[in-house]
Amino acid sequence: MRQKETKNTQKLAALGISGTGDVDPREVPQLCAVWCAESARPFSALGEQAHKGILHPVVIKNLPARKTVSDDIGKLYTAVQEKFIESLKNHNGAMYLGLDAWQSPNGFDILGTVIYRLVEGDSGDVNLEAMPLDFVQLRKSHTGVYLAETVRVIVEKFGIRDKICGIVTDNASNNETMINEIKSYKWPRFKGDGQWIRCFAHILNLIAQVILRPFGSHKQNKTILTSVDQEQYSDEDDEDDEDADPADPDEQIRIDEDEDDDEDKLLNKENVLASELISDNEIELEDEDLKEMSDEDEDDRYTSTSCKLTLAKFRAVSRKLNKSPNSKSRFKELCHDLECLRPHNVGRDVRTRWNSTLEQLSSIIRCSPAILEWQKEKRYGTAQHHHINQNDLDLARDLVEVLQPFYDITLQVSIRGSARIADIVVFIDQITSHLSSAISDKYDDYPPALRNACRAGLQLTNKYYTLTDCSPLYQVAMILHPSFKDEYFKLAQWQPEWIEESIRLTRDMWETNYKPPPPQPTTSQRSNPGPKPPKGVLAGLAGASEARGGNTNTDPIHMWLAGGLCLTDEGQPVNPLKWWIRQRRAGNTHGGLLQMALDVLSCPATTVDVERSFSFGRDYVSLRRHRLSASSVTQGMTVAFYSKNGKIGSGVLHKWKLKKKNEAKQRDKDKSARR
Repeated sequence: MRQKETKNTQKLAALGISGTGDVDPREVPQLCAVWCAESARPFSALGEQAHKGILHPVVIKNLPARKTVSDDIGKLYTAVQEKFIESLKNHNGAMYLGLDAWQSPNGFDILGTVIYRLVEGDSGDVNLEAMPLDFVQLRKSHTGVYLAETVRVIVEKFGIRDKICGIVTDNASNNETMINEIKSYKWPRFKGDGQWIRCFAHILNLIAQVILRPFGSHKQNKTILTSVDQEQYSDEDDEDDEDADPADPDEQIRIDEDEDDDEDKLLNKENVLASELISDNEIELEDEDLKEMSDEDEDDRYTSTSCKLTLAKFRAVSRKLNKSPNSKSRFKELCHDLECLRPHNVGRDVRTRWNSTLEQLSSIIRCSPAILEWQKEKRYGTAQHHHINQNDLDLARDLVEVLQPFYDITLQVSIRGSARIADIVVFIDQITSHLSSAISDKYDDYPPALRNACRAGLQLTNKYYTLTDCSPLYQVAMILHPSFKDEYFKLAQWQPEWIEESIRLTRDMWETNYKPPPPQPTTSQRSNPGPKPPKGVLAGLAGASEARGGNTNTDPIHMWLAGGLCLTDEGQPVNPLKWWIRQRRAGNTHGGLLQMALDVLSCPATTVDVERSFSFGRDYVSLRRHRLSASSVTQGMTVAFYSKNGKIGSGVLHKWKLKKKNEAKQRDKDKSARR
């Protein structure tokens, strides 16, 4: 029998299954604190009877009280930061900060900071780290000066003022004041507006919303609305959206689906982005921007006014299907019979998520055969004034065609830690080309109402395109991209002087921060005088050689630009950061360009990682935890992300407590000795 048990145990071990092993009682407080923080559970959850049933006996025996867990999270917050600060001091390379403010469900204003840097692992692998650094309560009005002071406290606390090379935020006016104030602190690598990166996800939202605005979508009417107006402007009386938090990132752009259509899910929640609802002053256009607008005519297939009515019809269909189970069941039958693509539903248009309009339009097109039949049935369909016709479907198709690229790019920049600054110029060029084509090439296809909306979007795109000229990081990132260099600018038909300026900015950055020092001459070299400078015709040859790029053998930037472009086997641009990391492994420094490229290309382009941390914060402060203090919220969220990113080693809390205990004993001894 014993041999049989041993044999079975060996089989389980071969499969990687083993016992729980011994648990050190001194580790229990840290395990409990990390569990409560990372899983966003109430401190009292540890003592629940059902939870105790799955705990190790040693854990149950040493289970801390609720108050102790709260205190331990605060102590762990301090202990981990002390060790993390040492790690940051030893880091070589650029660091970037992502900043955003958020209000917790229990009413505390919190500043979130994410640090971006390239980290080399024990195995030599280099990875891009995007990790929440700290969360701090904002106790005053969010003026730019106060925000700058708060950021300075955080930066100096972690000892990274000399390594901050850029800050990414949204385009709020107080952030501009904050950047100017931080500039006055004279950090070595941060020069102000030139190192301020505007969140590109926020800009995408601005452009998409200014396109939708003439059609009444996502427009916050400040006057009192009639019942008809309320019906036209929003689906927000849908019961599933009543509790939606407008400030929650994952609530602001998501895909609504039937519960039985999970197989058609298009997007994982972890890769979803949202930016705040755009304020009116951010999308106002100047008078001169409106001069080129086309005049609408009543004979057009649709006008701005008719578009508002059309979108109201679509929302009426969505509401009917959401409110009436019988109508929804009949609708699904028709979708099945008419072989409509799945999912068989109509998405809801929510004011705080611009992409919900796109999702609703797409679902209308997808299920249009069934909708045209379903709406005729008086028992299940909508009222006659909400019946959809061909012009309505034409508008839906046209709007989907215009909005789809914004959605696709949004998904690309919303993947955690993926959006880099080298991509932004390319994305803006794609949007510019797309909207320009909608205005000019689609002149006969799109009525003036849609062309005018695209023109407004293009004008806003151009406005933010000019902001990239304020920061050298964008141009330098393009020059150092192995698939672009200066060739991209030439193909994009940039003016020659613009291209030369980009190269000059690259050279200035290299010479200021990265150019290797000249080799020191040896004693024997000093005794031999150098050759005399050439005269006459020979001097002219030297000048001609320099003009023709004769010094390219020694100048790394000339050599870099003279080299070929690196593309994938499919002819697509390579991942620039990974390409340069491979160059590092191969020992190719490119004359000092290597570190510069790694620093610039690791610069983030969005505040997605900050917003996603706030999404976790909304879960952390659940309805049962509204009595949490501000310090409990900020420290708990910070500890949670330190744990998620592997920054909390075994025994950290116990060692820290022991250290503090010994320090207290030593202080007592010193006091006794002085007496």
